[in-house]
Amino acid sequence: MRVDLTTFGLEPPEKSKTGRAQQTEAAATGAAGIGATTTPALDQANFSFDRTRVQSLAAQVLAQPEIRLAKVQPLQQAIGNGEYSVPPSLVANAIVGALAGAQG
Repeated sequence: MRVDLTTFGLEPPEKSKTGRAQQTEAAATGAAGIGATTTPALDQANFSFDRTRVQSLAAQVLAQPEIRLAKVQPLQQAIGNGEYSVPPSLVANAIVGALAGAQG
């Protein structure tokens, strides 16, 4: 399967290619005929993007600070006061997940 991420905007479907429903219908009705050779259908996926929307979202992401102090400062205080704890099961799951990802 080929994924083309360089195309922006909407693209009309190609007239020369038949869709999967049309191919299935032709196979069910025997449109290929006896002794005819058929080639397997090639599935394709096309993604279309609204360039303006993508640029707007990219600008929003880039405008965000790299470090979110509103989240970091309370965590720093909790750790400093000895009030921050992580359940052992979460630590174990993270270790197992990391090891499974490294092996697989």
